[in-house]
Amino acid sequence: MGILAFIPIYFSEYIHSFIFIMASGTISGFSLVSFSIFVNKGWKGFRGKNGLPMRIIFGGIGVAVLIMSHFFWVDFLNYITKNYSTLEGVPSEVEYFPPSGKTGESFFVTVEGVRLPLTPVPNVSEEEAEGRYFVIKYFPYSQWIVDYKIE
Repeated sequence: MGILAFIPIYFSEYIHSFIFIMASGTISGFSLVSFSIFVNKGWKGFRGKNGLPMRIIFGGIGVAVLIMSHFFWVDFLNYITKNYSTLEGVPSEVEYFPPSGKTGESFFVTVEGVRLPLTPVPNVSEEEAEGRYFVIKYFPYSQWIVDYKIE
């Protein structure tokens, strides 16, 4: 269950739902940590003495996922009250990474010293975006982009 709940996090750029990603990260983290703690010691799926190495691996992955989803929980009140942080201005740095065999395309802008990944990726080239004015609404802790406009 922990691994299945982790799958939407991997596809987060396509899903783009704050609540869904927050819930799947939390469920995945708690499931993996719970599995590493409460699985029956005689279970044949673990090898070695009580499966200690596998327990540590599953527990470590679960804790890492919970740490990542923590930032979504910190921004949850901002999500409910629609209290977004806003950045406005011409970016000081624009970075575009085309899709490769392992990752999708990424587009990062730095406005007022804050570097944010724009999701979904805009339909402008890196050169076109460098001189344009951006208005970005986002959550400060998770850096979740709510909306952005390129003028």
